[in-house]
Amino acid sequence: MKRTASRTAGRAVAAALATLLLAGCASQAMRGLTAAPRPVASAFELEGRLAASDGERAANGSLTWSHTPVADEWTVYSPLGQIVGQLVRTPRGAMLLTADGRTEQAEDADAILPRLLGVPAPIDGLQHWVQASTRPGARVLSLDEAGRPTRIADAGWIIDYTEYAGPAADAAPRRIDAAWGDARIRLVIDQWTPRR
Repeated sequence: MKRTASRTAGRAVAAALATLLLAGCASQAMRGLTAAPRPVASAFELEGRLAASDGERAANGSLTWSHTPVADEWTVYSPLGQIVGQLVRTPRGAMLLTADGRTEQAEDADAILPRLLGVPAPIDGLQHWVQASTRPGARVLSLDEAGRPTRIADAGWIIDYTEYAGPAADAAPRRIDAAWGDARIRLVIDQWTPRR
């Protein structure tokens, strides 16, 4: 009788421990992993190559992006080097100028960025994605051996860092693949200039 009670108590303790361990794992998955400290530039310039697809259409070319805390200027070029469009964001709103001379204005750059990229990417998210950093609400899902993010989840997007510019923990991302449903963005950063 004592043996049965002892086994039952042992099983109850084991079940409770297993439940606590599983709850801890689930809690960690919800919070995400902690990456090694990374420098985050409040202003930067980058040049790179861009490919975007919405599942039906695809486009590629090159990109220059100048970012400050209050303004962004994106210029997208065709593979042959012609300007496809330019997006400028200021505190007063956003304006898109297309290659054929048309302009479009909006209060928010997110409203017109899809016309330039072909996919609905969040500009506030992109400024973090290109630095392999997370904004509030985003989670690091996996890390490499240097403690750098290899996968981040942000606002429904999954961002994969398939290459960094070097082996150091603070190296800038070199290649970024982002996906949200059928939307895909690939960015290869050729030149990164932080402005602190």
